[in-house]
Amino acid sequence: MQQMKYATYGIVFQEIPDETTLAFDISNCPYRCEGCHSQFLWEDTGDILDNEIERFLEKYRGMITCVCFMGGNQCMEDLIYLINIVKSHNLKTALYTGENDIQKVSELIPLLDYLKIGSYRADCGGLNKKTTNQIFYQIDNSHLTDKTYLFQKEKK
Repeated sequence: MQQMKYATYGIVFQEIPDETTLAFDISNCPYRCEGCHSQFLWEDTGDILDNEIERFLEKYRGMITCVCFMGGNQCMEDLIYLINIVKSHNLKTALYTGENDIQKVSELIPLLDYLKIGSYRADCGGLNKKTTNQIFYQIDNSHLTDKTYLFQKEKK
């Protein structure tokens, strides 16, 4: 089984609305989107997340409500394993992926609470732009609800 590596991590408040999220930046990204702001994640670098996940969940117990894998679907078997560990801690799960074809991540939908799908395209912008090609879904019992609008706050 190929194992996912994380290059960085942090507690974030903007990636998943209304959640305090432990986000892992997964390395060895296969998408390599033009204009990517995290090109360091294209490299196969970092530590194997399987070896660290329990330590992180224990360290941030009571502080986080969700765990997000940022770009982690290149190792589906390992990702499923990690998501199940997170779920066993009664935390929500999220995936940010540059994949454009939702069918390629469909097996993850029953395991996720949130999914951001779509490659970064500079001409379309990120989730905060109304012109974005990316979609942010909230998932409830495998039902996907588009919540992209939550990132597109109108300026006053």
